This record gives sequence, C-alpha cells and structure tokens, in this order.
Amino acid sequence: WQVCVIFGLHWGLVPLMINNLAVLGHDSMLPMLLPAVFGQVGAALGIFLRTRDARQKMLAGSSVTAGIFGITEPAVYGVNLPLRRPFIFGCVAGAIGGAIVGFSDTHVYSFGFANIFTIAQMIPPGGVNATLWGGVIGTAVALVLSCGLTLVAGMPGRSAPEAVAPAGENDVLAPMTGTVLALDQVPDTTFASGLLGSGAAIIPSDNKVVAPFAGVVASLFQTKHAIGLLSDSGIEVLIHVGIDTVKLDGRPFTAHVKVGDRVQPGDLLLEFDRQAIIDAGYDLATPIIISNSDEYRDVVTVAATSVSAGAPLLSVSHQ
Repeated sequence: WQVCVIFGLHWGLVPLMINNLAVLGHDSMLPMLLPAVFGQVGAALGIFLRTRDARQKMLAGSSVTAGIFGITEPAVYGVNLPLRRPFIFGCVAGAIGGAIVGFSDTHVYSFGFANIFTIAQMIPPGGVNATLWGGVIGTAVALVLSCGLTLVAGMPGRSAPEAVAPAGENDVLAPMTGTVLALDQVPDTTFASGLLGSGAAIIPSDNKVVAPFAGVVASLFQTKHAIGLLSDSGIEVLIHVGIDTVKLDGRPFTAHVKVGDRVQPGDLLLEFDRQAIIDAGYDLATPIIISNSDEYRDVVTVAATSVSAGAPLLSVSHQ
C-alpha cells in the first residue's frame, strides 16, 4: 500500500472498497491497510526516539501526528524513505499486521481513509467481537514492530574514525579519499577563482567525509552537501561535496554531526551516494576551501595526485 502511495496508485484501489461497501455492506480491504499506515507511523516514531538531530526529531514528531490521522506522506517522504531502512521496516511490519487483520476476518462497515478512527468503523453491527480485536492487535503489532526495528537497526550509526596522520595546528588533513585536483581546475568559477578562499579539491573514490582536524562544526547546510568547520587553531574550512549538488535537495547526503558538535581528526561528518550524484549529472569534484585564507600568508597543497582520508592535504603559513 505505501509503495503504491509513493506513485499515487493507491487511488485505484479506493473504488473497490466503495464497491464492497455498496454491494456487500462491508469491506475487508480497508482494515488491512491500517497496519500499513501504522507501520510507517511506528518507523517515524522510532526515528523520533532515536535521533539526536533537532530538525529530524521535529520532522519525525510531526509526521507521527499526521500519520495517526491517516496522512503518511510526511513520514514516508520526510523521514522514512530518505533513510531507506525505516521505510522497509514499516512495510514489513505493515504486512505482518495486515496478515493478522486478514486472518481475523476484520471488516469495516462504513467508508473512510485508514486512520485511528478506522477502529471505530470495524465494530460490527452486532457489537464488539473477535474481528475487532484482531484489527486492533494487527495494527498494534505493526506500530510496535516497526518502531522496535527502527530503534535497533533503522538509523545509520557513526562509523569508527579513519586512521589519520599526526597533524599540527597549521595542517588540514584530507577529509576524503580520492584524486587531488588543483582548485583552479574545478568546473565552477566561484571556487576556481579563489573568491571563497584558497585550497584544493578532491574527486572522491568513496562515500565518506571525515574531520580534517580537531575543532567544531561551525555550519551545516540544510541540504547536507556542504559543511563548515573551525579548527582549534582558528582555521576555517568549507567542504563542498560536488558541484551544484545543492540542487539535489539533500537526497544523496546523510549528516552524522550537527552544528556545535566537537570533532576529532577522522570523525565521520557526512556520507553521500556517489552513484546517485553521478546519475543525476553532477560533478563529484569536492572543493576544500580555507575560508579565512586571507588571514594567512600562504596555503600550500602538500598532497600528491591522490590522497587517502586522514593524510596531509593542505598546510597554512601565518602572516
């Protein structure tokens, strides 16, 4: 059902439910959809309970409220589907709950969209019986199971830090593994001209961005394609994954830190889907910019043509 919702195909099943009610006086399809709805609600609830990101928690919380009343699009598009596993857990839990409802021979006796009030529509004309309790149990199983699975395995964990070289206060380590590119070779005039500062670029060969020094997260773009860091020695660095990737609206990116977090060299900052960026037609060249380079006498690229995450990349010289 929820996969059909993504493509708008669920509307094709609604006339069948209405026809059942008109011809038979009851419908068995709608009750089986309620666990599908509450499976997504449970997954969103699991994210709400698990995440430490304030924005994600707020979005998940509001999605739970909307989902209880039958509007699952915020939960699906806003929190579950971008993380993939919660959406899958919601579908699996919904299928199990729907099987319980179907086995219980639960029906509704009036039409309405699947939401918390559907339980009242399951009450048979003769009064409460086992078919109603089967519907309630199936819905509860979907909610609890999807929430539990999401809490246990639905959120990406923080990876172990990359192995890093010893870094001095004037060093910026490579935040990713890949091919080193001179900044003036980046296919974006804003970066190539040095307008935003001096630095270098890396064409990544993997999907991780790690901390290039000890410091704090100064800024994180809403679309998660770029992050700003401030080292303990005062170096300001902007890491911008790909060119024009802001247009992807954050879909291939996952942030593992938030503004204000303290990081050590090698700590995982971001993950991204390389193939999705390539398939969307965007360049993977990632500028690593010293935003306050005008405060330094020189910024030198010390890496060779290729570099591993955690190896020296840039060195700054004081005035």
